[in-house]
Amino acid sequence: MWQQIIDRFIEEDLSLSARRTADARRYIVSRWNEEHDTPMDEDAVALFLCDETRGSLTDEQRAFARERRAEMFACYRAMVTRLLLCGEMMRLHLVSGPEDFLRVFSPTGKLLTAS
Repeated sequence: MWQQIIDRFIEEDLSLSARRTADARRYIVSRWNEEHDTPMDEDAVALFLCDETRGSLTDEQRAFARERRAEMFACYRAMVTRLLLCGEMMRLHLVSGPEDFLRVFSPTGKLLTAS
């Protein structure tokens, strides 16, 4: 149930939803191209992510894309959960801010930056 709520939250935020889709496309193409000699068409992946019946991906590529999309969506769910937890802990004064939260919950105490 929580996964559905968080997915809905992400989908309702158009910027976050668009970023998740763009990140999923990059992740799928990058992982495929690392493992295969024939590159995957980014435009076909973009179409697939919007509608699985669209795009010119092979059956193998579609299965691969579904698995990588699930991985990326799980990462986004975890990120939103962490952000909500951080916000609630700050509200309750259990941590002083994001840096304090990261010291407690991140093994390295650092937040990964977007590239």
